[in-house]
Amino acid sequence: MPISHLLSLAVSWALFGLIWMVQLVHYPSFRYIEDFQAFHQHHTSSISLIVAPLMLVELVLTVYLAWEARFNWQWLVPLAMVLLIWANTFLQAVPLHEELARKAAADSGELVNSIESLIQVNWPRTILWTLKAIWVRWMAWELLKR
Repeated sequence: MPISHLLSLAVSWALFGLIWMVQLVHYPSFRYIEDFQAFHQHHTSSISLIVAPLMLVELVLTVYLAWEARFNWQWLVPLAMVLLIWANTFLQAVPLHEELARKAAADSGELVNSIESLIQVNWPRTILWTLKAIWVRWMAWELLKR
């Protein structure tokens, strides 16, 4: 199996594990943080060091694999998923994190609503990364059968 496919498989499953941990453990724990402003600043800078490189590698690999397959539908599906994940991240999740930072700085009592919104907005990413990981695993299986 080509290294690009192995890397895609590894990155997909790394993001799969990460997003489920964030969705089920990390974001819900936001409800219980006392010094939310300091915590959120730490969270956004720290998690970005993990997520940003993985997302960039995932995007590059997925575009490359779709191009390499001459944009065959089987590789356009994961590409579409990645593009939807990026759209959700930068159009919904990032603005909600910015809203959380503003509300925390203002010591607003409205943090809970924004946290709940973030948890809800993250479900599509969780589902898409799950489906993508399964899809990429299926594609790897098909390559191994050849």
